[in-house]
Amino acid sequence: MSIYSWILARQADGGFASDVNLPDHDDLGPDGGAAWVPGAYEALLMRSDYSIRRYAFQNYLLARKVKKQITKPSDANREAAETALRKTGAIAVVDPLASFLISMRTDRNAARSEAMRLAAESGKRELVKVGIALLGVFGSAEDIPVIETLSSHEEFTFYGAPAIRALAGAEKVNGILLPLCDRLDGWGKTAILYELNYSGENGGTASDYLLRRGCANRLGTEINANLCATKGRLSEKLEELCAPDAELPDGELFRGICDIMWGLTVFDGVHDSINDYKHGINARSCFKELVESKPVLCETDGRAAAIIERMR
Repeated sequence: MSIYSWILARQADGGFASDVNLPDHDDLGPDGGAAWVPGAYEALLMRSDYSIRRYAFQNYLLARKVKKQITKPSDANREAAETALRKTGAIAVVDPLASFLISMRTDRNAARSEAMRLAAESGKRELVKVGIALLGVFGSAEDIPVIETLSSHEEFTFYGAPAIRALAGAEKVNGILLPLCDRLDGWGKTAILYELNYSGENGGTASDYLLRRGCANRLGTEINANLCATKGRLSEKLEELCAPDAELPDGELFRGICDIMWGLTVFDGVHDSINDYKHGINARSCFKELVESKPVLCETDGRAAAIIERMR
């Protein structure tokens, strides 16, 4: 069974979880007490200074194998291409692979067919990731439902979110990614937040989402706190709420703001704190003023007073 079919079946049964083990989990072979966290491999690599680049000639040879399967599909060519692809994590090869395939003037329709085969028919996660990424380059808007289904598992959202943005366009991407974001609560959710459109007419919707529900995350509110504060325009919203004639924020909005402020006051030396947020000084004083002038808000979220204490 392909991973795509497996996800579809689990969704139909109502038992799908975005962090459940994939069918090829035994291939991972984690050492000792190591644990697999969906999407963490890509997310942590992108936040480190570890080099994932390979020699250009290696990527060129890989692209030749993949193009051969694209232009002359056969069992032998497929096996050669997939074996080569599985030797290295998808994150290290998808960008140079796509670049080489474009420079080789690969037929777009044929490339799209092969990308869809990898994404929808493969039982190995790294091949699925390559397929999703290539669909983002060679696919069309008709392929978005397949990518969206795969992206509902957080192991694939890192690849699916930018692919959906590329195929849907900036004006439509929020309408697709925001509902998907509500179904995720780990690294996949983080991946989506970076692909939303925060400008133009749709920008306000995305910014409001970040203030309300963007920061909540099973990995910890500190993961997305600075992103949500920046793109959600936290400082501006707190200024509005502190105005003399402003109404009390509704429960969801205030809890979302507390999520962000709680995440920004972890001060663990690893994640961004309120000192790293560009408008942190203003946000700190406005949050303190808001809570102290409207103490009823402490009943909405009990962390409010603790946040002020942590900021001291």
